[in-house]
Amino acid sequence: MQANIDKERARKIYNYYSQIETTEKIIADLEEFIRKYNEGEPPAVMDENYSPYGSIEISIPYFEHGQFKKGGARVFNISYPAALKVLKSHIRTIKRLLKKELETIGDEINTKEVE
Repeated sequence: MQANIDKERARKIYNYYSQIETTEKIIADLEEFIRKYNEGEPPAVMDENYSPYGSIEISIPYFEHGQFKKGGARVFNISYPAALKVLKSHIRTIKRLLKKELETIGDEINTKEVE
């Protein structure tokens, strides 16, 4: 028996796979860059004059009363090791969400088979 996968569920699953694929590529590129740069040491994000270069940034939304608010803040000069930790954590989170979504589909198939 086939699972009934609606458009919204298909979109969600596609987006999970797409985020995983994109993030894994970014991680691979960053790790390759670090390996090639300064004998495996991550590059500094600022030079000796405190001028940023090769900067990694993270956008943080503002929240108010449990809701997203217009605007936000950007944090600049995130270190390469910190960025890699965030990206790897992101992949783990997305994979958990994907697994849960796929298990739900499996449960629906099993339930329909019993009916």
